[in-house]
Amino acid sequence: MPALAQTPTLSDVRQAIVRCLIDTVDWPCISISEVSHEVRRMFPLCELTDWELGDLIARSAIDAGFAVEFGADVP
Repeated sequence: MPALAQTPTLSDVRQAIVRCLIDTVDWPCISISEVSHEVRRMFPLCELTDWELGDLIARSAIDAGFAVEFGADVP
């Protein structure tokens, strides 16, 4: 999958976040750090800072009706 080796667009990152939210639709709360880890695994060349990515995840999750866990358990 050569496309994943390229720097993702913001749209790619948003789509990955939505996929993570869909995968956790049975849980009322999502962890920003878990979704962040998953997005970074999918897009290792993502140029968003941790703060920018976390903000994007939180906004997407809140818009979708999830409660958000702002835990600081990032290794």
